[in-house]
Amino acid sequence: MRLRFVFLAGAILGGLLGYYALWSHLMGRVEAGLLAFQAQQQLQGRSFSYRGWQRGGFPYRLSLRLDGVSWSEPRGAGWKIESETLVAHQQLWSSQHIVFELFGAQSLAWRDGGTEHKFSATPERGRASLVLDGADRWLRIAADLQGVRFGQALAGYEAGRLQLHLRQAGNVPPALDVAVQITDLDLPAALDGPLGRRIAELNLIGKQTGPWLGASPQAALAAWRDAGGIVEFSNILLHWGAVHLSGDGSLTVDKQFRPLGAMGGRLLGAAAGIDALVAAGRMKPAEAVAAKATLAKLHKTDDKGETVLPLPLTAQNGLLSIANVPLFTLAPLLTPKP
Repeated sequence: MRLRFVFLAGAILGGLLGYYALWSHLMGRVEAGLLAFQAQQQLQGRSFSYRGWQRGGFPYRLSLRLDGVSWSEPRGAGWKIESETLVAHQQLWSSQHIVFELFGAQSLAWRDGGTEHKFSATPERGRASLVLDGADRWLRIAADLQGVRFGQALAGYEAGRLQLHLRQAGNVPPALDVAVQITDLDLPAALDGPLGRRIAELNLIGKQTGPWLGASPQAALAAWRDAGGIVEFSNILLHWGAVHLSGDGSLTVDKQFRPLGAMGGRLLGAAAGIDALVAAGRMKPAEAVAAKATLAKLHKTDDKGETVLPLPLTAQNGLLSIANVPLFTLAPLLTPKP
């Protein structure tokens, strides 16, 4: 009887040792893949670095913690992505699905001529995922950030939750399915106005079509525009104070990089929205009175008894309008290169 237990214990121990050997082998392949990626980036003129790594995840998965991550392209726009700490998780049986945990500050920077632009976000809890195909080309990217404090160019902004989803939707022409959802977005004190500092919800769901090629943001945006690039939104939702906007539409840019597009749908709280534009200095009081008077004639009562304003909302020739009633001018998204 004792010999039987000895054999059983030996079999269990041998199985555990064998499993650990397999896990260690697979973990070594992950680390080798990281080094290969680093060498590949160097050959392409980019830089990928980190202060150190730490393996983990045994026995359920393969995990690699990287501290002080920096990935940059010195040419062209000179973009740089930095992460204070990220932990990558991969299941033992699938190398095409990677889940990331994000800790500390995460940032994106690039150059525009002699000016550097930088966006940073520090989430209380951050997760992301990447799905690859058999040739290690990305198919889907998702990010879910909770309790986000923004810095640098967006200093003063905070969000309860920010979710982003990108999915390859075709190669000819290049297309991406895009979904962005932001809840409880708090604006800086300087932007306080009649609608308040909190945007309760902003949802954008659509498909972006067109290639992004160029050595600078201006070149890439111009190439996308000139190739017929457009974003078709199947769902647009904004809930900000008394303003409730919903509908669908399309968006691109004109030759001066100003928004160009149209939206159909419905708007509740148009008068409050106009008051907010006046408070922000985007509309003069006299213009607001005229706009309210004109839009009041267009309001309708829906089946719920709510007074709503049917859209169209248009962005054209650098001007945003509702039902041909001008609201305010639109600034370029980027400064065109001479």
